[in-house]
Amino acid sequence: MPFTYAPDTRTIFADGTPVVEFLAPLYRESAADGDGIPVTADSPYAVSLTVEPQSGTRFLCRMTWTNRTDAPRRWQGAVTVRAAFDAERYLIPCVSMDGNRWGAGLEPKGLTRDGARWIFAYDREAIPACTVVENADFASSLFAADCDEASLAASCCVYVEDGHYHQQLWYPVREAPVTYSGRDKYAEGCETWRTLAPGGTVTLTFHLVVSRPRWANYGICDTLDAALSLFTAKPAPAPDEARLWRDSISFARSLITHYTCADGTKKKGFIIGFSPIEGGFAYRGDNCFELGWCGQNVLFSRMLIEDYRRTGNRQNLDDALEILDTRVASCTAPSGLLAAQLKHCENLTEATADTCNMGYGAYELIRVWRALRELGIDRPAYLAAAQGLCDFFVEHYSPDFAFGKQWRLDGTCLDEGGTIGAFVILPLCEMYRETGDKRYLDTAKKALDLYASRDLDQFVCTAGALDTCCVDKETATPLLIAGLQLFELTREQHWLTIAEKAAYYFTAWMYHYQPLYPADCDISRLGVSVKGMTAVSAQHHHLDEYGLLLVPYLRRLAALTGDSRWNVRADWMWRGANQYVSDGTLEMHGRLRAPGAQNEALFHCRWIFSKDCGRGDLNDWLVAWPCAYRLSVMAEKQG
Repeated sequence: MPFTYAPDTRTIFADGTPVVEFLAPLYRESAADGDGIPVTADSPYAVSLTVEPQSGTRFLCRMTWTNRTDAPRRWQGAVTVRAAFDAERYLIPCVSMDGNRWGAGLEPKGLTRDGARWIFAYDREAIPACTVVENADFASSLFAADCDEASLAASCCVYVEDGHYHQQLWYPVREAPVTYSGRDKYAEGCETWRTLAPGGTVTLTFHLVVSRPRWANYGICDTLDAALSLFTAKPAPAPDEARLWRDSISFARSLITHYTCADGTKKKGFIIGFSPIEGGFAYRGDNCFELGWCGQNVLFSRMLIEDYRRTGNRQNLDDALEILDTRVASCTAPSGLLAAQLKHCENLTEATADTCNMGYGAYELIRVWRALRELGIDRPAYLAAAQGLCDFFVEHYSPDFAFGKQWRLDGTCLDEGGTIGAFVILPLCEMYRETGDKRYLDTAKKALDLYASRDLDQFVCTAGALDTCCVDKETATPLLIAGLQLFELTREQHWLTIAEKAAYYFTAWMYHYQPLYPADCDISRLGVSVKGMTAVSAQHHHLDEYGLLLVPYLRRLAALTGDSRWNVRADWMWRGANQYVSDGTLEMHGRLRAPGAQNEALFHCRWIFSKDCGRGDLNDWLVAWPCAYRLSVMAEKQG
């Protein structure tokens, strides 16, 4: 049954049951006005509200403020809606997953700080100034519109009063009581004001989606679907993929260098990236040759092999084989675990490795083994290394924590926490495809059920962004991939549903609009569209290109479900993530970037970790992984 709006009571009903109520507007004229003053007949402002049904669940709202006095007034205004149902949880996309209770970081927690309500600027959220409150029956989602600057420049707040959740939009931008300004860092709050002339008016447009959650704790789904068509910003142009491939292979090759062992021997690999120096860039100086995650040594090797297949460039094949041969021979521990770092070859018992690096690394080892076999090249050691890892985790599966996060290479689990262990499911599924051994399939099923029921079903995925300890978006990746794998292996709908949930969770971190930026920032000067880019985590409030990794899997999800919206999202992520990739002429911050180089972090809100950067700027860290993921999408698409 559709939801209906009753103007006389300013209430939205579902079959006669009140669900959401509009409360009296609030205004502030100074900090002394606290949480706001209700507008009454005696107030200096007159406010009119219109609520126009757009569909069974979506309402377009307009609030017009008029200065009734004969003097200009400095003003902030708010609209508040009250959940008439007994909401049980809340969501502020990219900012707070029901309070960010998981994690050791100092990111914003709960609804308040030192007793004051959290208020966050619109540009921190994947949907502007969005908040969601929900229970199993209803969800209320309030967010800003981008039809004009006054409407877009908003902030959001959630609070509980008299046992009911309340959602607010504040205009213009506020951040209170402080601004989360860097990793675990806070700065003074942000207050901006609008001046209304005598008799002056401002009309603010916003959206309200009132729906029934598709699954428990997934009240944002209808909002994410609606957001595909609600905002005016266009995605970035599609890249020239022929040039992009050439430049990306060039950048991959520029990362090839050597790790020098204690005995003076050298081992070839892809270093993690280039750090800024005066007037240019240099290899990062910590000898980081990473199996997966940020360094992607196995994936890069597979991409060089793919380039050999396309172009016949024998050097790429030879380098890939040398790097992989070295990695497998030097970094497979007696336990069967895989060293995350090339330098761990010096100590294959005491060194530690995480399940993201090991799981995704083993997954890629199986894929590269297959790619070589198609070329008539046999490297059984690659498959054996992946199988050793799979055998270890079949033997060490825990019904309490599945695969954990951090292991010493002697086989001792050091950290059981997080969703991150789900990356191990990926090679388990592929090993079952290769061997038919049901141990791998059965363990994969048990693990995915554990991670999905414990974490994903709560709309919380954690610990995959290895430089944080918090709720994040990256850890939805293995849940999506594994759901697709198990559905393809079993044709059981249960696994496809998990993949859909993971995809919705991930796209709650994907930007659907373009915030407002000053003319002198990098975003404005380069003409960057943030649409389709993804925020990192509750602890790291910046955008990156990680959505690249999901593009092929979202396309598979679209094909398997018949839901073309996943193709739209995949296209936005592809376009958004392929901006400011250098063609060899791109210069920023006094540094020329080599072909295929791309900055990792875009500081789209008031959260910055790089010196000399401001809101709307890019950092100068040319890390390996965006190039690797970019190549992998093109290899899948064209191969």
